[in-house]
Parts: sequence; C-alpha cells; structure tokens
Amino acid sequence: MKNKSAYKIILPLLLVAFVLTNCDVQDANVGTFEDAADKIPNFTVIPGAESVSVTVERNNDNAYFDVNLGNIGSDAEILDGDFLGWCAHWSAPIGTSGEVYEGVTLYSTLGDENWNKLNYLLNHRQNFMDNIEGATYREIQAAIWTLIEFKEFDVNTNRIFNELNENAFNRILNNVREKGSYFRYKPGMIYAVFADMSVNETDGESTQTVIVEHGETAWGGDLDGEGTRFYSIFVLDGEATQGIYAGQNREKIGYITASVTGDDVTFTTNFKPYWVLQDTDQPVKVQGVNGSAPIGLSPPEVSAGQFATYKGDELEFIVPVFDNYLIHYDVWLLSSE
Repeated sequence: MKNKSAYKIILPLLLVAFVLTNCDVQDANVGTFEDAADKIPNFTVIPGAESVSVTVERNNDNAYFDVNLGNIGSDAEILDGDFLGWCAHWSAPIGTSGEVYEGVTLYSTLGDENWNKLNYLLNHRQNFMDNIEGATYREIQAAIWTLIEFKEFDVNTNRIFNELNENAFNRILNNVREKGSYFRYKPGMIYAVFADMSVNETDGESTQTVIVEHGETAWGGDLDGEGTRFYSIFVLDGEATQGIYAGQNREKIGYITASVTGDDVTFTTNFKPYWVLQDTDQPVKVQGVNGSAPIGLSPPEVSAGQFATYKGDELEFIVPVFDNYLIHYDVWLLSSE
C-alpha cells in the first residue's frame, strides 16, 4: 500500500468529505484545512479500491448503516460484499434508502495507531451492547462521533438522538478512552475502512464519509485456489471434513463437514473458540461449480459477487450436489481482552 501525503489527499477529504455525515442534521460548515490538519492523520489508500460503488441503507440495530461495496479490484485486501457501517461525522448529508454512490476511494486504518481507539470500539461494540444496560447502536455511534475530533461533537449540544442513554454512552466512552490506546490488531479482528464519498453530492452538499467495519474473509475447503487473491475450494468426495482458512496466512480457524443425501449436500460449520460470523445479513456465501479442480473465481455468479448457490447466516446449510464449492465466510475474531 502507498501512503499519500496529507496536503495532497487529506485536503479534499477534510474540506468536503470530512464534514462527513449529516445523519439527521443540515449543518455542513467544516472550517478550513489549516484548522483541522493537526487532528486528522494520513490515510492509506487500499490498492484496487480507488473507484468503488457504495450502496447505503439505514440499519438502526447493530450498526447505523448497512453498506454494500462493489467494483473492488481483484487483488484488493477487501472483497465486494455487505458490511456494517457508521457515520464518520454527524453533520453532512447522505442518502440512506439504497442510494448508490460511484467512484468512491477506500482508505485503511490498519496499522495506524491514530485509529486505535476507534478500532478498539468497533471490536468491543457487541460486548458493550450485550453487557452495558441501555447500550445500543445509538450510544456506539455517539462515541464514534466523539472520538473523531474534527468538528467536535458534544452529546449535550448536538442532540442527534433524543433517546440517547447518557449513562451507557459515558461508560462506553470512558472504557474506550482508558483502554483503546493500547489496542493491538490481531488477524481476524475488525478494522475501520473509510469510504471517501466526497466525489458525490447529496442535497447539494458533499456526501459524508462512511466508516465500514472490515473483518476477515475465510474459505471452506482444503484445496488452494488459483490466482493472486487467497481462496480455497471444497472438493466434494463423499463424506468429508475439511478445514476453514482465514486471511493470507491461511490460519485454520475451524472445520466444515459435508454429508451427502441423494441430490443434496448438508454442510456443517464448526469454528474454533472466539471465531464467529460477522453480524451482516449474509456472512455465508456459496457457489457450486462442476468440473475438475482447481477452479478459479471465474463463474459469472462469483465474479459478480453473487454466489448464487446459497447466501445466508446459517452454520449448517443444504445445497445441491456439485463437484466443487466456493464457500466464503465473513468472520470475526472476538476480542478476548
């Protein structure tokens, strides 16, 4: 990856995109780059993700947005698909009813300690929501707005959520401020990807930037696929148990077993401790392909990101018999810290 200097890349990002989000408010006064330059670190462009399509829907459950990314290059570290998303800022507009934004560049926070607190929060948000009374996506979102210090957000002044639980919000924020600086990324954890939407307009204003939660991609099957991007293939040969592998280092994170009954196959997934499916709508995607192995990521359904044989969120699923399967998982290593 290549780093781009603040003045060449972050200038337009700040002056237009880092107004960032009017999630419900019409106030896009950003100030000057000089005012903000000392607060925003450099970003790293994700190679192959310089002209991405972004579709945005409101979530209002386990995240603020549902985000679909498309048109990502074949060698990029992030794949086309569905992700959870958040407002990067509270005061710039965006369409949230399936609007599609084109020509968007993705920026990674991986390895940038300036974003430790944000990434700590994203990796602990489910634990906060499960264990802090009154903690919902609203309190997580308000904490994100507070942590991003450009165009400061104050929960008492900028009342985006009238029903905000301030006790839960303060507990979350205090925990992040106490422990977030020490966050250390481990393969499989979530890290934030910023989608610079400023090349588009919404309601006559530059569209806000969206934070996308990027987890890990895993594949079921023991046979390595072809090409530069890591994936593996499940070659069906009667009853079989094969590995599930995550990331470029092919860490084995579990097993998948195939059981054939007539014209159908039942696949059963078992992950190792702390590995779970991401909480998107369809974290499991399968494409069956007939023919001899190895196969490439070449079937039209797969190259278009469709995975037509099965899409869902079940660890056990039934599909028709094929010779080979591309079994794709969006997974997450829960933080044990």
